[in-house]
Amino acid sequence: MKRCLSALLAFILSLCGVSLADFSSESAQKPVLRALLVTCDRFVSQPETTPAAQRNAEMMRQLLSSDERSYDVLRVECDTLSTVDSFQQAVAETFGQAEDQDISVLYVSTHGLYTPNRTNLAAALLLSDGVTQERLTAQRLSDILSPVRGTKVVLLDACHSGAFIGKGLSDPVLNNPFAGEGFQVLCSAGGSEESWYWRAEGGETLNGAGYFTSILASGLGAGLPADRDGDRCVTMAEIRAFLLSHYAASTPQISPEAGDFVLFRGKDEADDADEAVRDISFDSAVFWGSVVNIGFSFTLSRPVSVSYQLVYDRRGRWDFANAPMMADGGDDGVLEAGSYQRNISLRLGDEAVDVSGYLMLQIYSQEESRMVLHESRLLRVYPSGSDVALEVETASRFTPGLGEEMPVCVRHDVPCSLTVTVQNLQGRTIRYLALDEASRPQRLTPEGSCFYWDGRMDDGSPAPAGRYLIRVQTDVAGQTYYAYSGSFVLSVEVPKG
Repeated sequence: MKRCLSALLAFILSLCGVSLADFSSESAQKPVLRALLVTCDRFVSQPETTPAAQRNAEMMRQLLSSDERSYDVLRVECDTLSTVDSFQQAVAETFGQAEDQDISVLYVSTHGLYTPNRTNLAAALLLSDGVTQERLTAQRLSDILSPVRGTKVVLLDACHSGAFIGKGLSDPVLNNPFAGEGFQVLCSAGGSEESWYWRAEGGETLNGAGYFTSILASGLGAGLPADRDGDRCVTMAEIRAFLLSHYAASTPQISPEAGDFVLFRGKDEADDADEAVRDISFDSAVFWGSVVNIGFSFTLSRPVSVSYQLVYDRRGRWDFANAPMMADGGDDGVLEAGSYQRNISLRLGDEAVDVSGYLMLQIYSQEESRMVLHESRLLRVYPSGSDVALEVETASRFTPGLGEEMPVCVRHDVPCSLTVTVQNLQGRTIRYLALDEASRPQRLTPEGSCFYWDGRMDDGSPAPAGRYLIRVQTDVAGQTYYAYSGSFVLSVEVPKG
């Protein structure tokens, strides 16, 4: 009887041009998704962050659970993995059955360490349970994950996490142990930057989470606002673009720079019914002179308390200690559902902000005991007149075939908008790395901005081997400035050994 049914099924499928072998092969190729979420709040050598990292894990668990592709394994470890051996065992247990078509997601929220005068491969994450603590270096993490088959997606919410992929560093480096096929990496900050948790005036952690993970979750959450092309799929490039627009505290980095891997797939029936604050829009993010008028609008879907936090960039870091919350609303502190327009005016005295000229405005809502960060907008105060001291530095050569990406460090000592292009030695532009892109405080020494070239031209095709250079242009106070790098070599040869 079974044989007859099989024959009948084969006959029906053959009429549709489909064989049983094709059907079995298609089923076998469906990827299995697994995730391991590792967070640490209690430390031996660093300040405790409870419950911020744990709330990060809960947000990520809820987020990944809503992915249309569905996760077969979703493991959460909070303050339980305090040694490299226990971390490696958890990775083996979670991802050990992965096949070539599978996707394995590792999310880590903890303190990150990096010493600028050492190789970026020594950058480390702290594994801790409050009693025992060990360092997990970039190279060791790569070694642990490399045997896992399929695609490894690494999401790091930690200070200096960009150093793990050699990005956001003061000196251009090519060291990236996650380069090449198999790895997709998203970091919360460049190698020279800190990541931040929500802090109250007294320094205690609020009932929120990390700034980065909060905005990441909002981009992939209700309404899928990070989905630029409306296909319900958010690539690494799309989520990074969303973060750069809506997240100000640090500069997210990805590897590879192309960012075409689909990080998240939204469900067709998803909506934004649970989003209390929507449609946040700013009149401008760029200002000149000592008077700053910050105009913005938003819509509330239901009555809610709304607060703002304006944070100054002082002496090379965000001054959260002197950035109290400003509540909006009437006597009860609640705004009714509807649309709102707000304006904050500031007069910046000599001591208000440092020479970097950056501000950050954060918008929160609070319902009962739950506080939600909706927006972290970077605002720039451009100089009314200044020499930007524009310079550009690169490595001497790189090989895209090895997964290397050319680091480009543009030095400028004031906020500005940059156009960065790759040119051949005949002066022809083959790739735009930035087009009138506003700078961010990336904490480089000297100050500046980082860009990366993956060796492809604007049409997506690989650039031929040869020598190239970088051209940078910016306009400040009506004056145009240019800078050129020395030439560097794009090699297509893969060294032996």
